[in-house]
Amino acid sequence: MPPSSSSARPLRRLRSPSAGLVLALLPALMAPLAPASAPAQDKTQDKTEAADPAKPGARAEDRKPEDRKPDDLQGFDPQRSVTRHSLPLPGGALAYGATAEFLPLRDGAREELAARIFTVSYTADPKSPADGPRPVTFVFNGGPGAASAYMHLGAAGPKVVAFGPDGTLPPPPAALVDNPDSWLAFTDLVFVDPVGTGFSRAVKPDETEKRFWSVDGDARAMAEIVRLWLTRQGRWSSPTFLAGESYGGFRIAKMADELIDQVGLAVNGLILVSPVVDFAAIDEDGILGPAWKLPSMAAAAAALGRRPGTPEQAADVAERFALGPYLTGLAGLDYGRLDAGQDVFAEVARITGLPVEIVRRQRGRVPMGVFTRELLRDQGRILSIYDGTFTAADPDPGAARIPFDPFLKGTVPTYTTAFAAYAHDALGVRTDAPYRLLSDRVNRNWEWPRMSVPSAVDALQTALTLQPALRVLIVHGRTDLITPYMASRWVASRLELPVGGRDRVAVTVHPGGHMLYTRAEGRAALAADARALVEEALRRR
Repeated sequence: MPPSSSSARPLRRLRSPSAGLVLALLPALMAPLAPASAPAQDKTQDKTEAADPAKPGARAEDRKPEDRKPDDLQGFDPQRSVTRHSLPLPGGALAYGATAEFLPLRDGAREELAARIFTVSYTADPKSPADGPRPVTFVFNGGPGAASAYMHLGAAGPKVVAFGPDGTLPPPPAALVDNPDSWLAFTDLVFVDPVGTGFSRAVKPDETEKRFWSVDGDARAMAEIVRLWLTRQGRWSSPTFLAGESYGGFRIAKMADELIDQVGLAVNGLILVSPVVDFAAIDEDGILGPAWKLPSMAAAAAALGRRPGTPEQAADVAERFALGPYLTGLAGLDYGRLDAGQDVFAEVARITGLPVEIVRRQRGRVPMGVFTRELLRDQGRILSIYDGTFTAADPDPGAARIPFDPFLKGTVPTYTTAFAAYAHDALGVRTDAPYRLLSDRVNRNWEWPRMSVPSAVDALQTALTLQPALRVLIVHGRTDLITPYMASRWVASRLELPVGGRDRVAVTVHPGGHMLYTRAEGRAALAADARALVEEALRRR
């Protein structure tokens, strides 16, 4: 999931990068799970494998020595629960298996067990052996510090949280419904929680976990999980894809390079959802960051009736202004002669729906915090930085900053409760440990590059160069104010691709915000884009 959290501001090292869906994390080692028992039967007739000491789902201490795997002998219990399900789709029911398990993450020269990584895998039954191996997609959220439940129960999994028709938060506890747009229809799925998120824990908190809380350490660790899963499942012949939301998009670009370099695996495609690929492109202190956010502000203002036209029309007007007069106006602005910039200030005010005096006070660079606080101040309401069309009552009108993002904070209990119930009832997971959807501890302790602004552009360029068939999809919501779509368009336009090969990287924009999948039409559009990428990549094999 997205960049930043409680303050909805960029966290930076050199003014740290925009990063982190965050809340607290208990660093304690995950409590042992009891043997997976059969989940409650529902309309999909889910079933859990029977307890058998010789089967992978049994506890290590219940298995005979000859049945144990090497991990068991080193004190690691995979705590594996396998269930069977059926997903009703327009083309007929899709039978599939779900596996919730922990994979061992080893580190150091002695390859000692360092962390237990929680994963949920969905594998559909093959229609015919002649079809060959199904593709598999590894899915990550962002933060850093976010577990995979957002993409899992929001976009790609077989079940999704039922948000309101307009994307509003559902009343608690949130209900789960069958996902007609599940990516399982065209690819197997593996949802991965990085160290310190979800149920994933370091074996020795404070000693080992920080090895994985850095740009490079995280990419290496998650690449190793991909390698380990493919090895254990015998899926090296499957076309492989990576998907990531927000910082997860940055992560998978780094992983693509890491997999080539350290694992010897070239993936077939990357699906970046509301990503930040280059943090410099969204830096509000520069010139490009304010320019790239202007069309998203214009779309939000139009959606809220603060400027004429549809959101699409407003964004188009703002794009033309941002790419021309706005950039030159900001670059040439003399703070000692502000009247010379009045035409620029007036146009920014018209585009964003803000009073011109506020724009002038900000010297033409309207920070997201100002826009979300001021646009509907006369109504006593604030906007979400994650979706400029989502509004809430201002909890503290006199405060200098909005104390929290109303949409992001509201999704925490929504997805946490939904996943906890789903893991217990449908996946057969038994544990007393908390599921940490967002971890402030991970986010605060993340090691960013000290002498440069984080960027995954070079890693993406390397992967595209070394894998000529690689396809890249970047999907955005038009009213996402924290990772604006224009920043990704700019990054994509500067990738060095041969003549005739520029269609290998596509940027699509749909109605919605950072989590565009909270609306049914956004979820369907995202699934259609992802399917098109997978199918095109398979045709190129």
